[in-house]
Amino acid sequence: MSDPVIAVDLGGTNLRCAVVDADGVISARRQARTPAQEGPDAVLDLLASLVSASASEAGLANDAPVGIDMPGPLDPRAEIVAFMPNLAGWRDFPVGDALRRRISRPFALGNDGNCAALGEAAYGAARGVADLIHVALGTGIGGGVISRGRLIDGVHGFGAEVGHVVVALDGPRCSCGGIGCIESFAAGWALARDADLVSRTDDGAAIRLAAGDQPVGVQALIEAAESGDPAALAILRRAAGALGAGLGGFLNLFNPAMITIGGGVGDRAGDLLIPMIEERLAQHSFPQCRHGLRIVRSELGDDAGLLGASVIARETAG
Repeated sequence: MSDPVIAVDLGGTNLRCAVVDADGVISARRQARTPAQEGPDAVLDLLASLVSASASEAGLANDAPVGIDMPGPLDPRAEIVAFMPNLAGWRDFPVGDALRRRISRPFALGNDGNCAALGEAAYGAARGVADLIHVALGTGIGGGVISRGRLIDGVHGFGAEVGHVVVALDGPRCSCGGIGCIESFAAGWALARDADLVSRTDDGAAIRLAAGDQPVGVQALIEAAESGDPAALAILRRAAGALGAGLGGFLNLFNPAMITIGGGVGDRAGDLLIPMIEERLAQHSFPQCRHGLRIVRSELGDDAGLLGASVIARETAG
């Protein structure tokens, strides 16, 4: 299908909607704050209104399909959300049925990390790459795996949760409840945790200075690291070590041609993190699986998931 489709990116902070044509050109954008604590009905009512507004602005036909990327474990085939860590009331929620009561158009659902991988492969840095691992470093860590041009998401669509590969049996507690996941070392919330702890010590002067009168967080950490501060760089090296260990395992499993690094943290700190990750990969993967590998920053920024949602919409429409 080459006609424009509607793409939705449902995030814990913002809900975004747009019309996307076959070349990846985005128009009729809409964005609103996600009513994250008001439950699924409020979120889906807002989603449906944004879809209607974008479609109306673009003059789309009533059967133009919608692709929706959603955070958290999602079974896109049974159309059930297992849970959403940052949105209230979504435990084992039948999102497909709820959407059909609000949207008469055909629609497809996808995990946000998987959609970001599809977007990167179709329109971003991985155009033409058939074997890809995408890592979205944001508040949490998501991503997706594409092998031989096909998304690898498992029997129920829960596969390739790249942020929740365990790299330390005695590591920190993760947001998912597990112990020692990559996310517990390298996600935005984990980096902010470590930066705050270090800022309270004598070694943390540069991080405190970068934070100014704001709470210590990822931005202050990255600014201090960019200035060469040893304490800030040590935090990023620890995170890169966890990423290198986890991605090394993925290299041995899937032998990709490219790893793309995106997400808010990845976009901001990629130039610092990628060389650190490359150094650690050599300790955790076969040389043959690294041969010819390229690790690059995402080209799509915040639009990776939105463009990936357009891919699944187009596939649904046939």
